[in-house]
Amino acid sequence: MDILQGKELVNKSGNTILANHALKDKTVIAFYFSAHWCPPCRQFTPLLAKAYAASRTKGQGGNVEVIFVSSDRTESDLQSYMKESHGDWLAIPFDDPVAQTLSAKFGVRGIPALKIVGIDGSEISADGREEVMSLGPAAFAQWEKLAPACIDVSTVKLLNDNPESVRKEAVDILVKLLSNVVRDPNNIKYRQVKLSNKKIEENLLPATGAFEILFSVGFEEDDDKLILPLAVSISKVEKFLDAIQSLQS
Repeated sequence: MDILQGKELVNKSGNTILANHALKDKTVIAFYFSAHWCPPCRQFTPLLAKAYAASRTKGQGGNVEVIFVSSDRTESDLQSYMKESHGDWLAIPFDDPVAQTLSAKFGVRGIPALKIVGIDGSEISADGREEVMSLGPAAFAQWEKLAPACIDVSTVKLLNDNPESVRKEAVDILVKLLSNVVRDPNNIKYRQVKLSNKKIEENLLPATGAFEILFSVGFEEDDDKLILPLAVSISKVEKFLDAIQSLQS
């Protein structure tokens, strides 16, 4: 999900991990808005933790990850609350502005609240709390089934039809292009590929599969260049980047 791109999450021990890594194989995110000072939250959290623990198998909800968005008053309150009754999930760090961004995005007016979205940010359920209370672990399985379709990166295999030297040049250029987008997603400069660029013209475009990959990622033709619209999710770009990087090994 683009809001979490490049952001750090924190675990019960206070250690941080990049959201990109933590969510790498997940298809659904359950944002849990809660706080220790809130009595209804303290009642619901153990139920959520129990349902989470019972749903860690793929097909039963294992591809759903919970992220705690805290409204606690101090960092120590957040950590104590996680250690006391939360599941083995991660949290937005204390006082990180991303928490407010998420709250505004989902229109959270009261806690506890559980908002379920696909990894691409598309809404799956606005009332996950009620679904957990009604279905228990089955709620996680239901959300997993409602996840957006997996991104097809099979066009990347076309690069293997090239001679080794051509394939290597194309892979290196594609990795650089997509890495720039992932690193700085709102920079328009990185979302453009000038077809008249000598390196692009001589080392990328002649490669079988190069054009197909760029179009599959979401690039569109615009006169003498290709443009990646801002609406294309970074998670999609990351999937293609991972697939292309696997050819470098």
